Amino acid sequence: MGIFELLERGRGTISSALGKELAARVLAGEASVLEEALKLCVYDLPNPDSRQIRAGAAKTVEIVAEKAPEQVAPYLGFLLPALSAPEPQTRWMILRTCGFCAALVPDIAAKAIPAAEAAIESKEGLVLASSADLYLGDLGAVSREHAKAVFPVLAKSAASAIKNEHAWLLEAFTALSANLDDAEGASAAEFARRCADSPRKSVSRRARKLLAQINRGSQSFMAR
Repeated sequence: MGIFELLERGRGTISSALGKELAARVLAGEASVLEEALKLCVYDLPNPDSRQIRAGAAKTVEIVAEKAPEQVAPYLGFLLPALSAPEPQTRWMILRTCGFCAALVPDIAAKAIPAAEAAIESKEGLVLASSADLYLGDLGAVSREHAKAVFPVLAKSAASAIKNEHAWLLEAFTALSANLDDAEGASAAEFARRCADSPRKSVSRRARKLLAQINRGSQSFMAR
């Protein structure tokens, strides 16, 4: 049985679990599973009734991209249309995929910036918004040029952060902090200071890490 039939029958957590199972098969060497999953990420895009197929395939691809980005990066451009899928699940997993592959194909990964900006403007939900944040951090970590392109979008996200998004924003700022200029670094540090006293340990810990990293970067610059 092909993975189309498996995904077609999947729903909700079953689809997610199946995506993980299929990714394990890819990572174990079944290249044909990845080939089919890539195609299914963009399957029947305008049709919301096909969302479980796309989302299950996207979960497969996302996990493979995280563990072995070199297997997915050559096909990243093919996946970009999935960023217009009607269901947020497919969109957030493809955004994360773009982030995982950014170091290998940054110019193609950068084409997802408009989709990330749309997710941030809509704040449709925490997972989609935080996936956009993390993608921007991964892309900005590649180079100063990419950090300059994504920082305004990430700053806009921080200015309108929704509940429980702060930890992921701090993670994203930390990822690209080495590529920020002084003004951007000061802006990121100010956001971190606002988060440093959060009662949520995951937030306060990340805030302190970001502040320390920005401080080390400033000291390194001054020592040159």
